[in-house]
Amino acid sequence: MRETVVVSFSTDERDADHVASALKTLAARARNMPGCVSYAATTVEDDPSEFHIRQKWDNATSWTEYLNSEAHFDFQIAVFGMLSDLTISKQAPLRSSRTLCLALAS
Repeated sequence: MRETVVVSFSTDERDADHVASALKTLAARARNMPGCVSYAATTVEDDPSEFHIRQKWDNATSWTEYLNSEAHFDFQIAVFGMLSDLTISKQAPLRSSRTLCLALAS
C-alpha cells in the first residue's frame, strides 16, 4: 500500500533561505530514491518561513529507507536547531460509506 506523508515545520525568518536551499537539495535527492512516487516541497506564499512537504512512496519500506537515507541525514545536519512546530502526518484515502448507506436504506 502506498504511503502518503505530509510534513510541516517553520523556522525563523533569518534561517528561511538556508532551510529552503537545504530542502530543495533534499527534494531533488528524494525524487531519485527507489520507491518515491512524488515529493513536493513548498512554502507558504505569505510566510516564507513556513514549509510543507507532501511525499508519496510505493510502500512503508520505501518511506523507512528514505528516513534512514544519507539524503535525509544530510538535511537534518544542515538544519539542526533551525526547525520548530514540526508535524508529520500519514494520510489515508477517504473511506467509502457505501456499506453504511446501504444498511440505512434497507
